[in-house]
Amino acid sequence: MRVLAYVHTYNDVDVIDGTIRALCKQTYVIPEILIVDNGSSDGTLDRVFPSKVTIIRHDQNLGTSGAVASGMEYALAHGYDWIYIVDADSAPEPDAIEKLVRRYQSLTLELQASTWWLSSLLKEGTGYQHHGCVLTRRGIEMVDPPAESPHYRCHTNMWSGSFYRLEAVQQVGLPDRNYVLDWGDVIYGYEGMICGYTGFLDQSSVVLHNLHAIDTLHFRRFGPRFVKLFYSPPIRCYYHWRNSSYFWLYKYKGENAVKLTAVHFFQFFKWLIKACLFLRRPGPILLACIRGMWDGVHARLENRY
Repeated sequence: MRVLAYVHTYNDVDVIDGTIRALCKQTYVIPEILIVDNGSSDGTLDRVFPSKVTIIRHDQNLGTSGAVASGMEYALAHGYDWIYIVDADSAPEPDAIEKLVRRYQSLTLELQASTWWLSSLLKEGTGYQHHGCVLTRRGIEMVDPPAESPHYRCHTNMWSGSFYRLEAVQQVGLPDRNYVLDWGDVIYGYEGMICGYTGFLDQSSVVLHNLHAIDTLHFRRFGPRFVKLFYSPPIRCYYHWRNSSYFWLYKYKGENAVKLTAVHFFQFFKWLIKACLFLRRPGPILLACIRGMWDGVHARLENRY
């Protein structure tokens, strides 16, 4: 199994060296590391990389989805079997890829044929763990597996730590570059699911990752209670609401589609109220959210923040 290690970067001068070192230390032989840079201007690429590193430079920021699509295109064109995706602020443990390869090889032939994706377990410095998600009749839910379960089935996870089988990628198609940022990984997982594929998360394969949502979690007092509030910059708010609204309105064809779409819009208005009440300067974020929702409802994925 020929594996391409892949990193997407955008102004990651402070973290890229650690990520490349972690990939070079993998116990499973990695013949090449591909960096897809989204137009960094901070000197991210102004260094001498190991000889196995190949660089693709985008003239502009195409976001995570655009970079991953370029990486998969490269992997397919160069005859790789799998691509292992990490963010520039991720550090896979030395045996992370090896354990995913072993997990796949341990599956029955029938399961191997239907598995297009495996994932490492993402851990944050605080100990928080980001598990995979499943699409249920109640919507998208994060799995809460027993600790002793070495692996479990799921439909999607974050891009970072994901391990895609490229033969299946050819059948599903590349990620849509128009998703740019948030929800691109969720929607891609759904596209694989409706094509009949499944995925697994292996808890023994670990990636140390900066989960930005934890950094931006705030609690605001509201009378005797505290309200949980996740803050993201306006660009993330725009793509979150644009892409998620588009997904529920136009892509999702499962059970309770009408109900889940209604719940999504309820969550949107609930978020607007919380932003108005608890953010000190909510104007730019409110505008980004409303623009994102408007473009998602009208399927204007060609629009950018």
